[in-house]
Amino acid sequence: MSATSPLRATAARLRVGSWVLVPLGIGIASRVYSSALLHFFAGHQHHHHVDPFVAWDAQWYLRIAALGYHAVPVQPSATGGHYDFAFFPAWPMTIRAVTAVVPPRDIVAVVLANLLFILAAVLLWRVLRDRFEARVATGAVALLAFSPPAYVLSMAYSEPLFLVVIGLYFLARGRAIRQSALAALAMVTRIAGAAILASALVGLIRDRGADRRRWLLILGAGTAAFAAWWIFIALLVHDPLGFLRGAPSWAPTTGAGQIVNDVRDLTVERVAWLGFVGTVLLGGLLIIRRDVELGVFALANVAFVLLPGAFVSSAPRYMLVAFPAFAGLSQRLGRRGTIALLIVFALGQWLFVRYSSYAAP
Repeated sequence: MSATSPLRATAARLRVGSWVLVPLGIGIASRVYSSALLHFFAGHQHHHHVDPFVAWDAQWYLRIAALGYHAVPVQPSATGGHYDFAFFPAWPMTIRAVTAVVPPRDIVAVVLANLLFILAAVLLWRVLRDRFEARVATGAVALLAFSPPAYVLSMAYSEPLFLVVIGLYFLARGRAIRQSALAALAMVTRIAGAAILASALVGLIRDRGADRRRWLLILGAGTAAFAAWWIFIALLVHDPLGFLRGAPSWAPTTGAGQIVNDVRDLTVERVAWLGFVGTVLLGGLLIIRRDVELGVFALANVAFVLLPGAFVSSAPRYMLVAFPAFAGLSQRLGRRGTIALLIVFALGQWLFVRYSSYAAP
């Protein structure tokens, strides 16, 4: 072996590790920014007494982690009550497992969510770099991390965990068993896991041979995981349609019906929410021309806004997991255009946090 071989090996290791620094820096910087905004507005909204990092849905996840699920409504409402099984189990189970070793629950859940997103930023960057190029991957991760609703990624919400799972899923491309297990995990983390099944169904129709068998396995695993969750709820409430008592009955009007109602009575906040959803939709349409699998995944997540149980005020948050759409925007806009949109997104996050001081995200 030549004398220069150790130097070459060291240089190779540095090259392998150096790519991590870019998404890692984006992840850390974005969490500092979002956390600062949450802290600032919490200090200026004296009528709120809940820590903004564990507000709204985070309270539900923490309660489930501590007490489990209930057959009766936990909170009264105009629709007969809010059930805690509207929230999928993977995130509260993760909180429970970690805080069994490292309490207290609320602080650890927030720290864990932030760390998970930083990890997700690295994984998603690698997914997009492998399929496109480094510039597109960097722009996409930055747009996602600083997007208007991205402040929830610093809260004890399930999105960071879901982004890690789907990042691992797309990185495992071609490994049928691993992808199937991750598809099942995604399906019990958020309903958005169904977007994986949508992309797998398109792959099943399009491909042949070993790839076709892989798509079948992924579809089977994801469907089985969702069926297990459905059966758990059915047994819990003694109703085979118990799942529909969860998010679909959270309010009198949700999904497409609520969008129609809100369009008839637009406010500045609703225009901003729907505008961001439209931007992500555009990104999904752009990326499907380059990568059908990622494009279908992104567009399926946008379509979920129309389903019962979806809220216009929460729609921008649902878009965070449609990460390929941000690659579509980054690729189309180029370097300068992406930087300009990034600035707009970061300023928009300031407005979204301000709006969230008055209404749940």
